[in-house]
Amino acid sequence: MSTESPVQRTLSGNDWDDFVALCYFEGKGDWLERCIGRAYLDMSRTLRRQGSSDKSHSEWRKAASLTLRDRLVELTQRPAWNTPAFDEWHKTSVELLQSVSREHNVLLYVGQCQKWINMSIKYAIALGERRLPGFCGVYEVAHMPLDTIVLDGLVSGFAGKKMDPLPHVWSRIPDYAEYFSCQLWVRRNLPGIPLEIEYRLWRAGARKNAD
Repeated sequence: MSTESPVQRTLSGNDWDDFVALCYFEGKGDWLERCIGRAYLDMSRTLRRQGSSDKSHSEWRKAASLTLRDRLVELTQRPAWNTPAFDEWHKTSVELLQSVSREHNVLLYVGQCQKWINMSIKYAIALGERRLPGFCGVYEVAHMPLDTIVLDGLVSGFAGKKMDPLPHVWSRIPDYAEYFSCQLWVRRNLPGIPLEIEYRLWRAGARKNAD
């Protein structure tokens, strides 16, 4: 007796994959815009509104998001990035986000900038070349996003060696040198690709917090 269904399937694995992606990256716009929006939500709970109106905050977010989008598109215009070139791109991107924020009277710490930038890149890579072509060129050199879970994993030695704690919580890292010292420590002390190390740190930390 045949167990084969008489009804033909019309959805592929890619279709179901898109369904999951659409549920997580909800909102308007193309995939890159959705990545930026989702990464903003990861960072925005640490913002202090400083008495600004909803309108002025919205204007700042739009301007900052457009700035970040332009920077991210630049990443797709090279087939591959080396470490020094990406580091320079990253530092300039942080400076530009802070500059546009000052123009809108919004204080944005380096720690908040790195979270927004790095999570946008991480999401773009996770969505894959089919949806967002070009981001594979930074896979091996991209910085790991720093947050409480990741920093706790680095300090505890989960990845193999123990890093000294940073002077500030991730969202209040005030200068680029402090932030970059963590990225350099990872490169020098932990074998592997930073994004993959961060993936394991985050997954372990998320499971621990869920227990």
